[in-house]
Amino acid sequence: MGIAEVIPGVSGGTIALILGVYERLIEAIRSFDISLLRLLKQGRYGDSWDHIDGNYILVLFLGMVISIFTLSSLILFLMEVYPAAFKAFLSAVLVFSAFLEPLKPKISRPFVIGIILSFIICSFLYLLPEKDLATISLLYLFFSGFIAISALVVPGISGSFILLLMGSYQSILLAVRDLDFTIISIFLSGAVLGLFSIVRVIKLLYEKKKDFLLAVFFGLIIFCVPLLWMQGYSHDADLNFTSLSVGSFMGIAIVFIFKKYRNS
Repeated sequence: MGIAEVIPGVSGGTIALILGVYERLIEAIRSFDISLLRLLKQGRYGDSWDHIDGNYILVLFLGMVISIFTLSSLILFLMEVYPAAFKAFLSAVLVFSAFLEPLKPKISRPFVIGIILSFIICSFLYLLPEKDLATISLLYLFFSGFIAISALVVPGISGSFILLLMGSYQSILLAVRDLDFTIISIFLSGAVLGLFSIVRVIKLLYEKKKDFLLAVFFGLIIFCVPLLWMQGYSHDADLNFTSLSVGSFMGIAIVFIFKKYRNS
């Protein structure tokens, strides 16, 4: 998931779904609620840790942080030097994983409705022109964080792509580079509020309309694959049959490794 957050066009939620940790992730985030505050107020810190599935969150968070710091240079190298092969690899991972459990399509009315909805959402994202805002208000930054955090828990949608569309991407990167804690804190405040809001909606849909929700996720992953090819990671000089074949083969291989690991 940490690697996915570094790559434009890929969401951490997609990887969580592929690896089979998605539902537990949603439940863990949703557990930050009133009950947690009561436990903390009573000084029951051990029960509070268990309530939020603390061990799980800690291990997942550490894995994301370690992967970002240890593999981001490799990812950036591949994006720069072998862009087409890398895109083919990611595309294969996304497309083939979408046809495995739990996303494996089951043709039904909820599936058709979910696919149509996801197509409309992706079409809107493709057609919406990128904004280039010279100045961004703090309220807009807060709203950007609220919307972009969806990439962590909604498979298929890339947070970096959303920030590009909203015109906030450069401002956030500059704030991180310059350690502008005012901008960073406002953005993170919106992200935290958005995260806790959207997970409750997803959890409710999982309980009431699971087939429909998985159909939407399936569609978002499939229809958002073209985002990878719209991102122009420098140039596509290696756009040839060999690069595409090697990238695709490695993508398919990693999907089946994931599947074998999940079933073991």
